[in-house]
Amino acid sequence: MKRIIEYFYNIKISEIYHDNNIYYFFLGITKYYLCPLNRPIEDLEPLKQLCLELKTKNILTYDLVLNIEGKLYTVYNNVNYVLLKSPKYENQKITYNDINYIMLNTYDIKIDKKLLRNNWVNLWSEKIDYYEYQISELSRKYKVLHNTIDYYIGLGENAISYLVNNQEKNNQERFILSHKRIKTNYNSFEFYNPLSYIIDSRVRDTTEYIKDAFFNDMIGINEVKNIIIYNNYNYDEYVLFIARLLFPSYYFDIYDEIINNDLDENNIIKIVNKTKDYEIFLSQIISYIISNNIMIEQIDWLKKDA
Repeated sequence: MKRIIEYFYNIKISEIYHDNNIYYFFLGITKYYLCPLNRPIEDLEPLKQLCLELKTKNILTYDLVLNIEGKLYTVYNNVNYVLLKSPKYENQKITYNDINYIMLNTYDIKIDKKLLRNNWVNLWSEKIDYYEYQISELSRKYKVLHNTIDYYIGLGENAISYLVNNQEKNNQERFILSHKRIKTNYNSFEFYNPLSYIIDSRVRDTTEYIKDAFFNDMIGINEVKNIIIYNNYNYDEYVLFIARLLFPSYYFDIYDEIINNDLDENNIIKIVNKTKDYEIFLSQIISYIISNNIMIEQIDWLKKDA
């Protein structure tokens, strides 16, 4: 891989390191990463333009580097790779303040439709269809997944119904720089990596952060109340907020790792064991929103079970 990088990027590397499927090296004090491209090639040019815009707003981002062919990707062994140049600061663990800073400073960002991921109903429906198709195969090898997935498919269907039945679309959607996923243990490479960038509602990163924080015992109802007060959502955003908290991405992400990357199946047990606590947590959030005269729909089964 060292010779491939040196040739395609016209550089000389003294040492190259490998961590999982990512290669990295230093030129002087600047760190570079060669990463497999995990999204359509057509996204790369919009991502490049997005990075340039972020720099004008003084927002940290890793840079996409062109190769000697003037392309933003390099093919090796039938895999597309992208070279990223790190910013001056990295390896710092992100906090909710980082999410909030991006939210406040990208509300007027230029929208390229290639990067939009706001059609949650279609995306979620396709995901659930995929999991339902696999159910019959699970019992042979994955007993815990087989015994639990029906509940989480049901949660996903609830999230879709909640969105379809309640979103009025009377308010102008507020799109910001968002991420495919947000985890509380993310560092700067994961957070400021353009390969993770998308454009979506400003509730997306917040709700994904809340879910991950809850299942890692890092957040409670009072912290969520403060987030709600600070953000001053409109009605449709409250609907999006609840729908996304309902959708069990936290379960499906681990499911995918178990099926596709041989993660130990026992990793899902931590999620399953907190099912009841999460139902209570969701019910408390909805009740708090309604107590502030935001007439979103209560979820009857959730209120009853909590």
